[in-house]
Amino acid sequence: MITQFLSYLTEGRFWIVKVWLFSLAATLLFSCMPAVLLDGPFWEDTEATSGAFPLPPAYQVKANQPLADTAVLQFPVDPGSQSHGAKLTPRVLSAACLYVARKCSLHPYLPATLGGCLYLLSGVIVGYRITRDRQLALGISLILAGLYTSNACFSMNFEPKPFDGIAIGWIALTLMLIDRPYLFSCSAFLACWTDERAILSLGLIGLTSLLLSDLELKSRWNRCWMLAGAVLSYFAVRKVVAMVCQWSPADMSMLGDNLLGSASYGQLATWTCLEGAWILVALAIWKNWQIQARLHSIALSAAAVGCIVSCLIVLDISRAGSFAFPLIFASLAALFRHSNPAGSRAELGSEVSSPTQPAGNRRRTGKSDVPSKNTAAESPDAKNRPWGANGLVRPVSFAALISLISTNLEVIAGMVFQPCRSMPVWLLQTLSYYLERPGSLS
Repeated sequence: MITQFLSYLTEGRFWIVKVWLFSLAATLLFSCMPAVLLDGPFWEDTEATSGAFPLPPAYQVKANQPLADTAVLQFPVDPGSQSHGAKLTPRVLSAACLYVARKCSLHPYLPATLGGCLYLLSGVIVGYRITRDRQLALGISLILAGLYTSNACFSMNFEPKPFDGIAIGWIALTLMLIDRPYLFSCSAFLACWTDERAILSLGLIGLTSLLLSDLELKSRWNRCWMLAGAVLSYFAVRKVVAMVCQWSPADMSMLGDNLLGSASYGQLATWTCLEGAWILVALAIWKNWQIQARLHSIALSAAAVGCIVSCLIVLDISRAGSFAFPLIFASLAALFRHSNPAGSRAELGSEVSSPTQPAGNRRRTGKSDVPSKNTAAESPDAKNRPWGANGLVRPVSFAALISLISTNLEVIAGMVFQPCRSMPVWLLQTLSYYLERPGSLS
């Protein structure tokens, strides 16, 4: 029955929509209740107590004035909150999304929720773009659904921070635009204005582009130069904007304390980065080392270490680790780079093109880019590939299962310290409320 259901999800013209909705349902089931389902907070009164979280002061200021300098805020009195509020000053794009939501009288956490939807959609689209296998695209999307990153987009449990989901969604959009160079470059530039940690994600996206096997070497390096140009342009424009708007210097006073305090959470930081997806990272490192592609193994290992170290720079290690999810796609591209070279892309149902047409200029049009369900299995060389599409279905499925279960356990453990409703509990409470209302059954 499970096999038939998964086959139904990956068949038909609208399989991307079906897989995305299934991943969204898995996210809601295995994480805390999304903040967008809560009432308020009211924009007119951030201290409204209608069962909702109030927006922190710095977020409220940025929602009113996206270019405001939040480093000058003197409330709340807590130094840690003041330091975090100072970091929000250059996150102009996230503030602009919150500003639009306020002007349109929309829920303040709707932009972050939409970012989470893009995040899950990237698992389907980019996973299929790399592997040309629908089952693997479903598995990658479920891995993303189980990561703590989904909580940062949808739930924001314990302490609401609506900018994280916007930043993660924009990074996912940049990933999905990797075949559209100009849009890709613009999206990377805008992603820097959502969160400085997005620069780490852009580096991982650059590594992913270098490991793609269906692009020419020149096209792969062009993607990296575009990302570098976007980051450099961001710093240049930010300096000009800081001078015009008279922004205060970045607050680096807590950096030393963070390094000392976060070091004791090294294991937690390592796990929450990718959770079950560490299976794919380890598999990619091992397989590439095994076939003498040691430069790829070293690059992936260095990227993984960099992700872990980046979590230790701040005390909020779980949210910092949320920006490491593009490493999953880099590992996936590394696995398929040598098992499916550009000359044999037809084995995975790649697009039909002229032999003289450059791989970087090929466009997927019509039905030629939709492979049959068993294309890889029917290939005469499928059994000779050390790890083809079929060989990755089991480890990807196992990684997705681990991620979903571990996220649910994290929610359960978190409820011991601070009660938070899960999605199933919220549904039961809502249903009982309407059933108890007079005349509801009629």
